[in-house]
Amino acid sequence: MIDETTQQWIRNEADARAAANGRRFDLERACYTVWWVERFCRLYEGEWAGEPLMLLGAYSQPKEIVGDEWQSGGREASFQRARDYMDCVAADERVGWQYEVVMRIFGWVKPSERWKREVRRFRKGAIWLPKKSGKSPTLAGLGLYLLAGDGEMGQKVFFGAKDGTQAREIAGQHALEMVRSSPELSSECEINLSKMRITHTRTRSYLQPLSSGDSRTQEAKEGINGSVLIDETHVVDRDFIARIVRAGISRSEPLFLQFSTAGKDPDSYGKEEFDYGEENNRSGRDDSYFFAYYGAPQTLTDEELAADPAKAIAAANPAIGHTIDLEEAVADYRNSTGTMAKLADFKTYRLNIWQRGANPWLRADDWLKCGRIFTSESLYGMPCGAGLDLGKTDDMSAFSLVFPEDFGAWMAAIAEVKDALQPTSEEKPAAVASRFLTQIEQPVKVLTWYWLPKAALERYGVDADYAQWERDGHLRLTNTTSHNTVDPSAILADIREILQKYRVQMFAYDPWYAAPIIDALQKQDGFHPDYCWPFQQTIKTFAFPSSLFERMILAGKLHHDGNPITAWEAGHVQVKEDNSGNIRPVKPLRQGQKKIDGIVATIMALDAAMRLLNTWSVLEERGLLSV
Repeated sequence: MIDETTQQWIRNEADARAAANGRRFDLERACYTVWWVERFCRLYEGEWAGEPLMLLGAYSQPKEIVGDEWQSGGREASFQRARDYMDCVAADERVGWQYEVVMRIFGWVKPSERWKREVRRFRKGAIWLPKKSGKSPTLAGLGLYLLAGDGEMGQKVFFGAKDGTQAREIAGQHALEMVRSSPELSSECEINLSKMRITHTRTRSYLQPLSSGDSRTQEAKEGINGSVLIDETHVVDRDFIARIVRAGISRSEPLFLQFSTAGKDPDSYGKEEFDYGEENNRSGRDDSYFFAYYGAPQTLTDEELAADPAKAIAAANPAIGHTIDLEEAVADYRNSTGTMAKLADFKTYRLNIWQRGANPWLRADDWLKCGRIFTSESLYGMPCGAGLDLGKTDDMSAFSLVFPEDFGAWMAAIAEVKDALQPTSEEKPAAVASRFLTQIEQPVKVLTWYWLPKAALERYGVDADYAQWERDGHLRLTNTTSHNTVDPSAILADIREILQKYRVQMFAYDPWYAAPIIDALQKQDGFHPDYCWPFQQTIKTFAFPSSLFERMILAGKLHHDGNPITAWEAGHVQVKEDNSGNIRPVKPLRQGQKKIDGIVATIMALDAAMRLLNTWSVLEERGLLSV
């Protein structure tokens, strides 16, 4: 039977299942942890310097320490505070995150056959918060509790972060200063500044930072044995986590706890951990994993945000009115609506919404709105432009076709500005370019094919769902028995089949890498050179079709069939811009696993479609393939 206190602290399906399986909520453990942190940890900066680190609970409750000593008044006052807090939660009053999270992490226990006693239920977890929520001092306070308040002899506590500077800042600017500011902690702890280590002499325990960026200490990290607190999980790499995630497996109550804001890499360890936590709260499969998310709905649209930014901000920030000012946050939103990049930053840092890239070019909503239901067979025989982006070594290759839906309107728009389309023309004046962009916004349909060497699938399979894409028929594997690099001959064979079905009237290609395929098509298949457009991979060549590509997506006129590979690429593709405002698509910086070949091929095909000539097609010589 589940006791009343445990019932009151069930927050999700994972808690419900845990309670049904014999886990319970130990109010004394939870209250003692909160009391200890607030009693001995002090802030050191800003207007609250020197004040106790108060863990915000219900806004209606007084924010004061509930007793100087645990046994003489502190215990009973802490229990009463918890009961009052639970009444506030039941009444759906506004509450902060710190008290809630600390109580839950340290209050839930489970019986242990190995240790012959109850131990903490949670061994690993993640708390996802917007910026300015008081994350860093709370993280430092919990680290000090594990060091000096938890009572474990020989405890080792490690602060982890992406780089050494960030990790040391946690210990240096928060934990170290908290020790110095506390008479009790400073009398029991020794500080070694060279190692940034805090040692609790009575329990012979220590706390110090780690760094994922220090390659010289990678092997040493594999041997750490204790509790780990990670700051900003969204930027920590998988190798670092893999080396430290089993820290403390020989201890009775280790804790691997992560604090982070949402990030901008949907394929990162951080996003993987976020998704795992969300799913686990629903399913309850892993009752040792703690997950708490404070933020706006991940599905929040820009239109919904614009309709009521104050509502979204208040819902996403449990620290509103404490460390976050609503009026300032709304002003920040207004100032962020000028560009997609600024708006993406606001949604990430202030609303805790995951983004698809560090400097997004395309919005998820806009891409989804361009989706249409149509079959590839419905486009057989329709005139189109083609674009081929051939991989260099073991990279992905993509081939796209762009079909004007109203060929007459498309050709009329092209004819009006035909001089601007000639390869030999000079750069167009901005006024002409702007007028043409508006005129050419005629609906088109897009089809894209992808190829990847099998060996590359095995190497990069952890970065994207290549295997599933291959099983679903969206990705074709080449060189399955011999080579590990791009196989132009296999791609050529597939393109020949495609050309039999579709009326390609202009073929844009990268002259550096795709020339052998074009040469074969010209010599062996009768593809006339006049209908092959060598698309130079320069910003000047990309500028106009890239701008048109963007405008057509915003207008909802670039209709795609929902290809998941292209959707994945659209989520992280970025643009490079020159001093004249010309743009071209690029991969995210230092993220070589991210591919944009389908986007590039589509932009090339769009350019080819702008050069369509309806006087010739290779199919006029050999006919349409019957299928």
